[in-house]
Order: sequence, then structure tokens, then C-alpha cells
Amino acid sequence: MNEPSSSDQTSVTNLPTRYSIVTYDADQMTSYDCDTIDEVMKQLRTGGVNWITLRDVHDEAAILRLLDHFNLNTFLLDEILDENLMLFETEYENCLYLEYVVPHYVPETKQHEQSKGSFILGRDFLVLYEHDIHGLFARTRRRILSHQTKAQRFGPDYLLYLLLRAAVVEHYQITFKRLTRELEELEDYVLASDGREEVFQDILAVRENVKPWNEPLLDLEDFLEYVKDAESRFISPETAKQFTKYLIREVGEMLDYYDRLHLWMKEVMDLHMANVSRKANRIMQLLTVIATIFLPLTFISSLYGMNFQYMPELGWRLGYPAALLLMAVVAFGLIAFMKRRKWF
Repeated sequence: MNEPSSSDQTSVTNLPTRYSIVTYDADQMTSYDCDTIDEVMKQLRTGGVNWITLRDVHDEAAILRLLDHFNLNTFLLDEILDENLMLFETEYENCLYLEYVVPHYVPETKQHEQSKGSFILGRDFLVLYEHDIHGLFARTRRRILSHQTKAQRFGPDYLLYLLLRAAVVEHYQITFKRLTRELEELEDYVLASDGREEVFQDILAVRENVKPWNEPLLDLEDFLEYVKDAESRFISPETAKQFTKYLIREVGEMLDYYDRLHLWMKEVMDLHMANVSRKANRIMQLLTVIATIFLPLTFISSLYGMNFQYMPELGWRLGYPAALLLMAVVAFGLIAFMKRRKWF
């Protein structure tokens, strides 16, 4: 087990352990990185706040030990390990259970992936389970450990507020700003294109980056409405004001931001479809010009192709070149006329 530390120096890509625990009260704060659940259990304390983090742990026996210590129902095990997002309905007898979905940007693929996890809030503890080791809350963790927040003045409910705010303010805002830049570049690309099929595929790729983030924000908004309307046993009235005064406003701003991105996405799609229509119109215009030119030529050739014995120019020696000359004059005359009218 590592020694207590006042700051979390763990990097996002090199997390040494899958367990960690932070214990604090108004006077002191300690942080431990642990290798087993036994080491975590040894550091649990009474009279303060216990913040336990499990990073992609699939040891059911270890999780059950932790649940049993806090007298939590064992059915939470299945909900914790299930990566399908469960809608927040209400709190349980001994805890408040909440799942989250946060965007995580992967530079290698240039895609935004869903990073999922859950919170279990009790009277003196908060369990954070992360399905993916992305270090989403590393910055908030460092701020708490370096005493840059008011966490020590409040209980675990305020810690939940800080972590949710980090998810919304940091990750959703950063992701939406990045998506805004992608849409700006995509719009310029679409404007410079001529309705090619690969442009449509690029639009669909950006759309897939935008699409997944509305539902998690709506679920979080439902939870905040519950905090606002109900008297939770695990969230104090003072902390509830933080949820309803700041976080619900920021979630609303992110939902408005999403609506703007979605509308912008639709406008880019409409712009591409307009390019496709213009391209189709240009093709149809060209085909119409060609058909218009050849229509009188076809008439002339069919007229002189009739095999009647007493046709006027049938025996004329210059009849063939004269017919060709007539067709050339008609063709070039039509081209000059359409050019003058700017039909093409």
C-alpha cells in the first residue's frame, strides 16, 4: 500500500492501482492508493468522509465486501457492473445510487467515447465506480487533495456535487467546444465541395459524435429535479442549493448547447443536400443542352434519310455536304444562342 499523499500525482494513462481511498474531515485529509480491497477496508474511518474509488474492478467478492460494510443491498452489484445506463428513479433505503456517462476524447481515433460509471452516496461515504480508466476526475481529485475546494467543510454529498460539476463543466464543455470546431471545419469543407459521396460520410461521422450526449444530460437533469423537489436523506439542504443553483443551470446550458449543435448539424446536412441538388441540376442542364442541340440535327438527318424516289435533293451532287453544313450551322447557332442567354 502506498503512503498517504497530499496530492494525486497519478497520470491518466498510468494509473498504478484500481483502488484508492481518500478520507477527510474538517482538520485533515489523507489519500491512499491500494492494491486490494483489504487495504481499502483498513483505511476506512468513522467521524469523517470516506471517498472510495474503484477503477474497472470486476472482483465481485471485493465489491460485495464493500457493500456489506456499508449495509448496502447486494443487488447494487449487478447495477454497478452493468454498463447499460439506468435511469435515476429514486434513492434507496441506505444510499443514493446514480449512474453517469461522460464524453472522453480519444486522440488516436479522433472520436468521443462514452466513459461510464456510478456513484453510491451514503451518510459518511461516497463510492465512485469507473468502468473505464480515463482519469475523468483526476483534476478534481487533485484540487480536493490540495485543499482548493470547500470539501472538508461539508459531507460526501458536497463531494458528489464537485464530481458531477467536474463531469459537466469540464468534460461536456470541452467536448462541445471541440465538436463546435469540428462543425466549423466541416461546414467550410461542405461549402468547398460539390456534393461528393465522401462528404456525406464525413457528415455522418460528425453526427455520430454529436448524437450520444443528449440522453445522459437529460438523465442528469432528471436527477437534479429530484434533488430540487424532494427532500433527500443523503443530500443536505445547504448542499442541495449548490445542485439547484449552479449545477442545474449548467446542465441546462449544456442542453441548449447540444440543441445548437444539433441544429447546426441539420444546417450542414441541408447545405450538403443543396450542393447535391445543384450538382444534379448542372448535370440535367448539360443533358438538356445536348438534347436541345441534337433534336434539330436528328430531325434533319431523319428527313434526309427517307427513301422516296422523287426527293428534291436526292440526285444533287452536293446534297450530302450541304446537309452536313446545315446541321453544323444549326448546332453552332443553338450553342451561340444558349451562351448568349447564359443557359450554361
